Amino acid sequence: MEGLTPGLSATIGVAMLSAYAQGLKDGDALQWLHEQGWGVQDDEASVRAHVDFIGTRTFLVGRNWQTTTAVDTDADSYNPDLVHVCFVVKGCLLLQAGEGKKEEVPAPYFFTYSARRPVRISAVEPYSCLFIGIPRERLVDLPWVESQAPGPFMMTSSLRRVLIASLNASFESQLKEGQVGFHSWRRGIEDLLLATLADANVQHNTNCQSPRDSRLARAHLLIKENFQDPAFSIHVLARDLNISVSQLHRIFAHESNSVGALVRRLRVDRARMLLRSSDNTKSDRYRIAQESGFGSLRTMRRLLSQESAERKPAGD
Repeated sequence: MEGLTPGLSATIGVAMLSAYAQGLKDGDALQWLHEQGWGVQDDEASVRAHVDFIGTRTFLVGRNWQTTTAVDTDADSYNPDLVHVCFVVKGCLLLQAGEGKKEEVPAPYFFTYSARRPVRISAVEPYSCLFIGIPRERLVDLPWVESQAPGPFMMTSSLRRVLIASLNASFESQLKEGQVGFHSWRRGIEDLLLATLADANVQHNTNCQSPRDSRLARAHLLIKENFQDPAFSIHVLARDLNISVSQLHRIFAHESNSVGALVRRLRVDRARMLLRSSDNTKSDRYRIAQESGFGSLRTMRRLLSQESAERKPAGD
């Protein structure tokens, strides 16, 4: 990313809500954004971007990767009935609502905005986001999503990963309004978003972290979300972070637990908790091994015994 000059600014236009774009890059992406009402002004900057959007005038999902940008969300340019939920997948954004102070929103936090709660968005490094524009009426049971905008917020639900995977898969499928199943898909995405938002909380004093700290925070989140899956491993974690296994080990070099030890401890703790309330039958033990993330009952037994031996006071 070296040599890229900041300077892109834009105002998002409501015309975008009825448009589609998939796989557009760099100049084509910026031209498309301009045509949809973003009013791109690059000030002779070297800007790179990749955009995917699927939407109607009452619903929008999108993902974008861009180099350094500044975006003014003019309240008059938005569909007044939509509230936008934006997940920072990579990088760090700066938000400013009105004349308030700037809030840092690093990955994996998210923020919200709307015509009622416009926000200025800027970034000092390349970033990528996934976002959903959902009708306000669907948020009647979650009024904080707009009233406490822009956040930032942290989502702790394990459904977060399912939501993000579903959005990415949606772009690959090239869905469009009018296709069979489009409205069922839209309703499913909205319902999944609402389920994940039900387990979120406001975060203040968040900081844009160094690349190492950002990856470490992301690694901890992915481990927490996935350790119960027997297929989850150090190699899978490294792949999801887009780094090598050796880089992953270096990130955890100064932590109290290695990445492997952390995953094992979480699995052992969950297994112990489930065993306390089980009938201790063979079928129960097999089920608990699977639900705790162990590949086999034998592995669970071995690690439980090992942990018990380590906890046993010396001399006993």
